[in-house]
Amino acid sequence: MSDTSAPKPRRISFWLTVSLLFNLLLLGLIAGMLVRQMPDRDRGRDRPSVERDISSDTRRAMFGLMRESYRESRPEREVRNAAREELAKALKTEPFNAEQVRKAFAALRSSEQDVHAATHEAMIGRLEALPSDQRAAMADLLARGPDRRSRDRRDPPPPPQD
Repeated sequence: MSDTSAPKPRRISFWLTVSLLFNLLLLGLIAGMLVRQMPDRDRGRDRPSVERDISSDTRRAMFGLMRESYRESRPEREVRNAAREELAKALKTEPFNAEQVRKAFAALRSSEQDVHAATHEAMIGRLEALPSDQRAAMADLLARGPDRRSRDRRDPPPPPQD
């Protein structure tokens, strides 16, 4: 009889497998970071950039205006926060009371409107005092709306409506 046995299949070492998986994970993370840093080329071309297109004096005036207007709406924001707490309470109540939740949402909407109205009223007086070029820059900023690109992209999108 001969001692020839069947050749053993080659096996990849456990540590080589772990190393390959780790390297692939690292490569994926780096690629994801690079893709995330790519600018959206088709969006925002005609929109003014606060950093680029507006002078530092105008930028300071605008942010100061917004900060002071925000501070002046504190009482309305406190009412809004209380409305949010009432909504949370209504949602946690067992058994679920749809009418109570409906009223809590209505109170929240009303308080949100009050916060916006107070902030806007506070802004009007300050806008009137601005020089026309700063007021025009503020108009451009307000016309474009919030900058969606600055939002944290890790936030998942809202769930689809069925």
